[in-house]
Amino acid sequence: MPQNAMRLQFSLDLPRDAAMVGVTRRTLDGALAGAGVTQECRDDIQLALTEACGNVVSHASLASQYHVDVSVDDDECVIEVTDDGGGFDPNRVVPASELPGGELSEHGRGLYVVAALVERLDVVSVEDAGTLLRFSKHLTWDSADR
Repeated sequence: MPQNAMRLQFSLDLPRDAAMVGVTRRTLDGALAGAGVTQECRDDIQLALTEACGNVVSHASLASQYHVDVSVDDDECVIEVTDDGGGFDPNRVVPASELPGGELSEHGRGLYVVAALVERLDVVSVEDAGTLLRFSKHLTWDSADR
């Protein structure tokens, strides 16, 4: 591994509690800030993580907890949010424009927000089982030499 390469991994098992979303977001942000990731890049990752965890809290009613895995290899951050909350059919997600309130609706935008902020988004969900949401973001750095 080159001298300035970075590797970071951590996992969190969390209760399905809205208060823990902020704790998770701040934990990851602190690690990325300490490594020198730009504020703009960290903001995108924080919002994507907030939406992914918020989806579990809001929709995975059968889950009592969920799991977050974070892996940073040099210039890429990969985050997996996994729950055993019953799953859903991703093809049946209604576009926000078709929800009550249309484009101004505050609900139903989570997966669309995550997709807009990251380079790759994978959703694997099995009805009556659970969901894995995996997304990756290319990291940008405050200085070229890190």
